[in-house]
Amino acid sequence: MNIQKVDLSLLESENNRSGAIALLGLDNIFVSDDGRFCMSVEIEEKHLNAIGIVHGGIMYTICDQTVAAYDICLGRKAVGMDGSMHYYRPAHKGDILTSYLTDRKVGHRTTVHMVELRNQENVLIADAMYTSMYLD
Repeated sequence: MNIQKVDLSLLESENNRSGAIALLGLDNIFVSDDGRFCMSVEIEEKHLNAIGIVHGGIMYTICDQTVAAYDICLGRKAVGMDGSMHYYRPAHKGDILTSYLTDRKVGHRTTVHMVELRNQENVLIADAMYTSMYLD
């Protein structure tokens, strides 16, 4: 697994916690047993769309915030340049969605990350690719 060393304590500062992290309820931030940076959230009513499944924008934002939090934990300042998402299955109220980040390319100025979004049964719900540019 290709991932850089992260410092989760860097997220403890209020300056480094975005409003989106709090709004979504992404309080469980950890490194998985296989070394991937992860965030998880239990799906609530506020995450659902009009037909009762998790809104695609919520899933996109979970993945996007995973990338942002990862960069913060690396001690880097970064902005997104590009992101694309693929949705495979719906998620429902009560599901626990966990994002798993993997570095695909790490350069001096840009990085490419893949983020998988899985439910509590480890079923792939969606995945995304993001390109970020480092500002420092």
